[in-house]
Amino acid sequence: MQSEPFFEGFREHIAAPLESSDKESFLLINRIFSETCSPASEPFSMLMARMTGRRLPEKEALRHWRRILEHKAEIEKKLGRRVGIEPAAIDYAELRLEKADIIIVNTTAKPQPSEQSKEKKLLEEIGKPGLPVEKLKEEMMRSKRYKHALSAILLDVDEFHKINESLSMQAADRILTVIVKIIKKTIRNVDILTRCGQERFLLILPNTNRREAYSLAERLRLNVNTRTSRLEELPAGITITLSAGQCDPESSSSDFTRQLENTLIEGEKRERNKTYSFFYL
Repeated sequence: MQSEPFFEGFREHIAAPLESSDKESFLLINRIFSETCSPASEPFSMLMARMTGRRLPEKEALRHWRRILEHKAEIEKKLGRRVGIEPAAIDYAELRLEKADIIIVNTTAKPQPSEQSKEKKLLEEIGKPGLPVEKLKEEMMRSKRYKHALSAILLDVDEFHKINESLSMQAADRILTVIVKIIKKTIRNVDILTRCGQERFLLILPNTNRREAYSLAERLRLNVNTRTSRLEELPAGITITLSAGQCDPESSSSDFTRQLENTLIEGEKRERNKTYSFFYL
């Protein structure tokens, strides 16, 4: 694909920072602009709307685009690997374009009764006994009936027992609430979040293949670590280990969850704070 500018500022703000350093992200941006029916009169406003779901005035959109590129570079430096422009943009939007209503400022502070009840309700809603199995069976039946892909992610908070030991039970629950809110902001409305253990969560992803599930798992891993690094009591943030896989249409729900579980356990033995995935034949 040619890198001719679609508009003034294309070379300076898109081609120059991305074409050589992150070809995949550069091609994604090219594709977004190529799909527009006519040249955009406010290209950066359109780009921000496509990538973050937020429509901004052109000058403000350009300013935030520059900051997204800076944010991308900061994350890459921290993780020691390349991060796509799309997850970087989503993460930036959640951090800078929304009120930071889910970041704990002080985990030792005692929440008000109303806050406690909200946090308890949020965890209880996704942690009803039998809910993960029930929801997975429902979605597997629906997937088989309509012949669409179904994937799932098993997510484990790394070494949560140490958090329990070093902080109060209330503070630990508040941290889990933060993680749940981060997950909810990252996944789609159709995705199903359930809790299958104190620090373990199962995400059921209708109409999602293995590659897409892996991409989402990586975005979740990045979001959780980045956003929890602002916790006062846990300055290094929280890491998570995940297993992602696509369901075999002929397998049972117990076989599928066993595959997710085994992949996660074997992965944690090798290295935490990573995403592991598996194929089915």
